Amino acid sequence: MANPVRPFLPDKAARKLGLITGTIMFTFVSMHLLNHALLLVSEDVAGAVLRYFKMIWRNPLGVILLYGALTIHFLLALRLLYLRRSFAWRLVGNIQIISGMLVPLLIAQHVTSARIPVLFKGTDSDYAIVLRAMWANGGMLGVQMVTAIILVWLHGCIGLHGAISHRDWFPRFRQPLFALAIIVPTLALAGIGATAQRLAPSDTPTVDELGSLPDELGGVWLAPAQLYDLQTIERRVYILFALGLGLVIAMRGVRRLFEKEPNIVVTYAHGEQVRVPRGTTILEASHIGRVRHYSVCGGNGRCSTCRVRILESSGPLPKPNALELATLERIQAPSDMRLSCQLRPEYDVVVALQLEPPSGAKPRSDPSALQTGREKEVLILFSDLRNFTTISESRLPYDIVFLLNSYFSILVQAIEGAGGRVDKYLGDGVMAIFGLDDAAPADVCRRALAASAQIIAETRKLNTQLMSEFGIDLEVAIGLHYGPAIVGVVGYGKVATLTAIGDTVNVASRLEGVAKRFNVALAASETVILLSGVAHEEVSPRRMSLKGRRIDMPVMLFSAEQAMRYA
Repeated sequence: MANPVRPFLPDKAARKLGLITGTIMFTFVSMHLLNHALLLVSEDVAGAVLRYFKMIWRNPLGVILLYGALTIHFLLALRLLYLRRSFAWRLVGNIQIISGMLVPLLIAQHVTSARIPVLFKGTDSDYAIVLRAMWANGGMLGVQMVTAIILVWLHGCIGLHGAISHRDWFPRFRQPLFALAIIVPTLALAGIGATAQRLAPSDTPTVDELGSLPDELGGVWLAPAQLYDLQTIERRVYILFALGLGLVIAMRGVRRLFEKEPNIVVTYAHGEQVRVPRGTTILEASHIGRVRHYSVCGGNGRCSTCRVRILESSGPLPKPNALELATLERIQAPSDMRLSCQLRPEYDVVVALQLEPPSGAKPRSDPSALQTGREKEVLILFSDLRNFTTISESRLPYDIVFLLNSYFSILVQAIEGAGGRVDKYLGDGVMAIFGLDDAAPADVCRRALAASAQIIAETRKLNTQLMSEFGIDLEVAIGLHYGPAIVGVVGYGKVATLTAIGDTVNVASRLEGVAKRFNVALAASETVILLSGVAHEEVSPRRMSLKGRRIDMPVMLFSAEQAMRYA
């Protein structure tokens, strides 16, 4: 039996290295393009700022950071190309791979001609010299560099989006970041184009003339023998690139030779089967077999949307790596649940997708809806009426409808007025979500406490009317908890709606039950009170056992009078 694929570096470490090196290079490119954009002001201004740019990136530390990041990032790309079993991947992922492979080929000439003289000859160049060289001999180098700018920026933006799109703060900055992603390269290319147009044709040197240019050009143009050396260096860059790529292709070929039949079979709960080589991830198997499979982060182990339940396996499964284990522990997954992007089975396996896209479902047009789910820090509020079943037994149905509508009116106005969202009605209760607007945790908790205070106060006012007309007195019980939850669209077709699921929701529901059990108006987790920063000297936390939780939780109980102080 063939051994499964063994990564040359743990996946978690590889992704961290990729993020760090990618950030370094993206910072360099962003600064470089912004400097190019200053050409729209003037060459003098751009040249003056360029000197500071060179101070950062041409000192020993800057050189080590930049070229070290470039080398490591390239090696990580080769590692990814070797490990990936299928390229029937998301279009965006393939665009990132292709653009990343093309960039070294496109910038090799520019890097060798602009950086080698600086590193080894002590000469330098300015914008005028570089732009003249770019548009010499028909401008092929210029077209090449424009293409490189577009591709390197596209590659970097895709990588950056993958790294930050799952962050809670990202929705608030999505539009400004998108605008920057368009504006920065546009201004840079406009600056290059405008400056190139200002250069007279006679000012543009040809390659044959470079060895005889006068010294006033800064000495960057080398003698013919030296120019030949640069071309040799450039060719060696291409050769090294080809050797790296060729080595990966050869290693993939050797791996296939050793992966003789029988391969493993991945069977899905709905009946589909996909035959793949051992060491293929379940997510890759889904792509190979064209099985619809959610993966918000693109198979990078940053989310849990691709998780599967293992129904059967003809042999032992590999243990979760550090990256997978951290995610599984965070979502408190059972022992038979795995991340499909990380699990590489060695034997036949039967799996059930946990977030399988319903066939024929049309995407919602609501841009705020999270189609596939995303983990967010939110506050969940549950509110219910005490003894409402007993009250409803002795009242006409029409009276009950009036009572509920009066009560729900109070709830909706208080919740929405405090920036929350009514998630669902549960008989005589309501579940609400705070924090979908990505506000700071302290603000979210304070607004939820204010909404709770308003609900309690307005219900008391309603009781004045109800007591005189119906002889009843409504009492509310509210539970509050703040923490991580999966927020996404759940349901099908027209009844699909945005909701939250997870342990935070369960805890808030249990806290509402605690409020009823202890005959108080509000039960909030200590987390909510501490995050809000409100005064709570009169109330001390109590450690309580909640159903479904192994560890006791500190809970704070508030009477109606105490809770209404937070209005």
